Amino acid sequence: MAEQEIAKHTKKVVQLMGKSEHGWRHKLGEMGLEIVTIVFAVSLSIWLHSLGEHRHEQQQVRAFLLGVRHDIGSDLDMIKELNQAYHAYDANFDYLGKLDPRSAPEPQAFEAAYQLADNNYFFNPLVSRYQGFKSSGKLGHIENEVLLDKILELYERHTAGIKSSEAGWRNNQDLYRAYIENGLTGEDSLAERYRLITAPKGKRLLRKRMTYPQLYDRYKDYAALGAEIIKEIDHEYPAAAQEKK
Repeated sequence: MAEQEIAKHTKKVVQLMGKSEHGWRHKLGEMGLEIVTIVFAVSLSIWLHSLGEHRHEQQQVRAFLLGVRHDIGSDLDMIKELNQAYHAYDANFDYLGKLDPRSAPEPQAFEAAYQLADNNYFFNPLVSRYQGFKSSGKLGHIENEVLLDKILELYERHTAGIKSSEAGWRNNQDLYRAYIENGLTGEDSLAERYRLITAPKGKRLLRKRMTYPQLYDRYKDYAALGAEIIKEIDHEYPAAAQEKK
């Protein structure tokens, strides 16, 4: 609509320039009015385009943030499971580490503990939505800068911190696995496994496998910040938050 108005008034200016029945002052006045109209139409067109573009950007932001809310909610459920799993691992390492090499193992309990010692569970956050929005250069469209800073901190700093702590835990598990594999001199029997677990080196490696407090702290920090982000997104979009209840 605005483009049609611009074309119409531009044509009129050209026509006025060619008219000879009016004096130059009259033509200048009419041309000035038409030019003002053209400038207004151009400005209106730009404003309407910017308004439409901004509305579209904020629709994308809304979809992204509500999706991130879901992703973080799933991540927080995983954090709870990880905390439970690592506490169970620690209790298991403690049990194995206290076994007496001079005593006979209780077969069922020992085998269950031995198998559990080979398990692991690592944080695998849902980051594809965040990475896609980031790579498309759209993170800057989030107008709530406090919320944006928290999202960046969660995905860039806290996730990296957890991965670093888990890498240390994984390294200790690899050392333990190598010790078991290289230490088996004969048949992989209950007696051989018990001998390796209760040997001084076995006990030392089991102590090293106990979860560092740093990892628990980083899980806790991620969960706390994630809960803050969910709360802020709910504040941004209360209608959507109400629908989820």
